[in-house]
Amino acid sequence: MMTERKIEFAIIGAAKSASTWLHLALRQHSAIYMPGTETAFFEDPYYDPHNLRALHHSVADAPETSRIGIKCPNYLCTPECAPRLARHLPDLKMIAILRNPVDRAISQYYHLIRSGRLPVAPADEAFANYLRGHFDPPFAKKLVLDFGCYGAGIEAFRRQFPVDQLLILTDLDLAADQQGVFRRACRFIGVSDDFIPPTIALPRNQGVYLTSILALIQRLNSLGFTFDSRLGTETLRPGPVPAAARRLAVLTSRVSAVLRHFVHTQEPEVSQASRSALLRYYLQDIELLERLTDIDLGEWKRRPLAN
Repeated sequence: MMTERKIEFAIIGAAKSASTWLHLALRQHSAIYMPGTETAFFEDPYYDPHNLRALHHSVADAPETSRIGIKCPNYLCTPECAPRLARHLPDLKMIAILRNPVDRAISQYYHLIRSGRLPVAPADEAFANYLRGHFDPPFAKKLVLDFGCYGAGIEAFRRQFPVDQLLILTDLDLAADQQGVFRRACRFIGVSDDFIPPTIALPRNQGVYLTSILALIQRLNSLGFTFDSRLGTETLRPGPVPAAARRLAVLTSRVSAVLRHFVHTQEPEVSQASRSALLRYYLQDIELLERLTDIDLGEWKRRPLAN
């Protein structure tokens, strides 16, 4: 029988907001164990509250003395996740790291293009359609727009958990003191904050948004995966050709990240008009988040961030 290990903390969000950076940094701490991949158990559309085998299996290799954590940035803004986590892990400590929602939505849009789940189309055109309520494919609403409604997500978790079980960090904190953010996370989890990961300053999930590169990565990923147009989930295509396409897509993404240091004028750009429209869309939620957390988000409200 598989030993049930206690999961003590989780990075719950937000998507495209440096959760991968924090995950990789915490995994290097000797007192912490986290699986190398995301733990999507609590957002699984086929979630079964009576079958936790997959969850226990994901952390079965943790050393006896380690603090065990999981990461899934979709948890924060997926309504089903807060009550599911509260049901199974009522003492869980949670970390939410948040990014200006306008900047996050744009980053998510390009990420979905690269993954092959959205067509290569001008961002201004796409966001104009989204803000009119036209979503094609349907999952764009959830992944691009809804995942930036942090206030609603935090409010849902506050209904299920005590306030002191949720640590909220922002991109403003990261810009001011990246090492300080990591140390705050360590103290919250309950491990020493003396350790500084060697890769703490490395950027994650970045690349050049040139149309030609996006189109190539998208084509390769569409050969390697099939996608659910309603949920946005992906499934591996079997066989050697899809496997080779997935590897080549990863390589192209890495080359794209390197090119970012040399290519300063990138396309496609997102107009200030689109950014302002997105800010208006998120403004009420940002103000809710401020009321819930007492965090000053005036910088988010003064102007949308640039590419």
